[in-house]
Amino acid sequence: MRKPKTEEESYKSCQSGGFFKNLRFVNKERVRSLVRNADTNVNSAKKLAETLSKEDQGWMNVYTMHYEALRICIEALMIFDKTVSNNHECLFACLCVNHPELEFDWNFFEKIRTKRNGVNYYGEQVSYNEWKAVELQFTLYISSLKKGINERLGESEENEETAQNKRKT
Repeated sequence: MRKPKTEEESYKSCQSGGFFKNLRFVNKERVRSLVRNADTNVNSAKKLAETLSKEDQGWMNVYTMHYEALRICIEALMIFDKTVSNNHECLFACLCVNHPELEFDWNFFEKIRTKRNGVNYYGEQVSYNEWKAVELQFTLYISSLKKGINERLGESEENEETAQNKRKT
């Protein structure tokens, strides 16, 4: 079994592999739309969870909807850095390397990414207990990302207003 990569190793590999795309500008409408989509995933997952028994196989969907919401929020935040990636490992590495102030756990991202890949590509299942083991961290990370996004949206809008006011005077 090979040794897992650190976030720095993944980031460098993604850079050299050309997995990052640079954006020319910050599209705030795209950011807002992505956050709405993430909220839809979380809300749908919550509604589904209310209907499931602990033995139900539907916990896989609750898990993957939260994974997708988290990934979407990361993508939205990275737009402010004018960087995107379709590769989830690269997206997570970029977040961890470029935003250490958020204190996210790289190992958590690798754990949920490999589990999600197991579901999507190898037919793995997610049990109620597996979901409960990560639920709180999913919730905290999504909340933290949305807070950071909203702060940046507010700062961006404030800066635009200030610039417009300066042009008027």
